[in-house]
Amino acid sequence: MCGIAGATGDSSKELVQDMLDAIRHRGPDGSGTFTRYDITLGNVLLEITGERPQPITDGGALVYNGEIYNFKDIAEKLNIRTDSDSETLFALIKKKGLEKAIAELDGDYSFAFAEDGKIYIARDPVGVKPLFYSIGEIFAFASEKKALFAAGMDEICALRPGHMLTYSTHGIIEKKVTGFETGGRITDENAASDMLYKLMEQAVKKRNFKPCAIAFSGGLDSSFIAALASDPDLYSIGMKGSHDIQQTRYAAKLLGKEDKLHLFELTTGELESAIPEIIRAIESDDPQKVSIATPLYFASKKASKDGIRVMLSGQGADELFAGYKRYVSKCHDALELALRIDIENISKNNLERDDAAAMANSVELRVPFLDKKVIELALRIDAELKVHNGIRKYILRKAAHSILPDELLWKEKKAAQYSSGVYPALEKLAKKNGFSGERFTGRYLESISKNIMTSKK
Repeated sequence: MCGIAGATGDSSKELVQDMLDAIRHRGPDGSGTFTRYDITLGNVLLEITGERPQPITDGGALVYNGEIYNFKDIAEKLNIRTDSDSETLFALIKKKGLEKAIAELDGDYSFAFAEDGKIYIARDPVGVKPLFYSIGEIFAFASEKKALFAAGMDEICALRPGHMLTYSTHGIIEKKVTGFETGGRITDENAASDMLYKLMEQAVKKRNFKPCAIAFSGGLDSSFIAALASDPDLYSIGMKGSHDIQQTRYAAKLLGKEDKLHLFELTTGELESAIPEIIRAIESDDPQKVSIATPLYFASKKASKDGIRVMLSGQGADELFAGYKRYVSKCHDALELALRIDIENISKNNLERDDAAAMANSVELRVPFLDKKVIELALRIDAELKVHNGIRKYILRKAAHSILPDELLWKEKKAAQYSSGVYPALEKLAKKNGFSGERFTGRYLESISKNIMTSKK
């Protein structure tokens, strides 16, 4: 896991260094750059899988961010010995070419490969790992927008999930190179729940890391992961007296994991002091995004201080299994369409925010519900099994019934921004600072964001 950046042009080396400095939090364990002709690639490293420094070069150059969970199987097929998924990816690309290499990957990734005066950038099929680019007088890319801003770029695009972009002096070509396989509709409740349990068990196992932590709210999604994971630490954040504070204590007790719970009650003063850092991290002053990012930002910050580098999250369960209230009133076909649209947009709506909040504290976020096989299964499960007799996430609850107590299994949970108490706390802070009327919370956060931008100039 790390941060990557690259640029073209006569000043590419200096620009890439500026970009790496802007995302140093993503990789405190080292950095490196490689320049050939007018192309420079760079990396800041957070050591998790292997110790191979980047960029990797040998007739081409690779910088890579993410985790490839089947790299050992790929390395064995390639007849190479390595503990590095980045080294394995490089060897696979050199052996089979980019598109065939991507087809073999099981993981969450974004990477760039340069060869023969061209740069290729690619992103995993759901967009778990971020990648942004800008093209004008020069071409540049990076793991976070702030890196491109640091290099003087204004018009910034996100590479679409599952796509590969090729840059050359002739321009850019973007094409979809990976996605999700389709299959027959699954309408049998028992078959669906059994398959879902097995795939979730595998998804959590492959993402488990020692020491491992879970962003824990005490709801169905994080409780299911906690029950499947091997001896995880549970990190929970909420405003003093909030629903999440009470729920996580109760849930941890029901799971028999009270001794693994790290529970932190935020004060209004702590929240107010952290708002500029949170806005800076997620590059947004939208009240909803700030309020949702805040618990994860603090949880990853606390975990990082405890030596944790990997944290699991329940992100994606609501979009795959119909967890939001807005889904209940939809008819069958409309629900199917809404869920597919939401999973297609989850990278820009949720994943980029969550990655930035956790990586601001040098913690890698892993999302078992967004495992490729879990997504492919979820897309096959009939909508009637997702909202069943008015019960949201029905099939997920059935899948987890063997390892979760009924008190957690069937409990409905409030939206994260309200259950944590952060959104109401932001409203109070806005009023305390003299904001009132329409969009007063948004205008309060906008004023903080403007101060951040002014201080940079």
